[in-house]
Amino acid sequence: MNEPRKQPVAPAAFSPEDMARRRRRNVALALVLAGLVVFFFVVTLVKTGPAIMNRPL
Repeated sequence: MNEPRKQPVAPAAFSPEDMARRRRRNVALALVLAGLVVFFFVVTLVKTGPAIMNRPL
């Protein structure tokens, strides 16, 4: 009726290759995110155009 509780198994440690692969993936994702931020900023400036300077302060 009462089953013995199973002890949680500790996850295996990452190998240096796994850590390097994870770091490369994180850098790639960071670069893509930064590129999107720059892209949206440029698109916003282009859509606003020269009228951005003709606004009341």
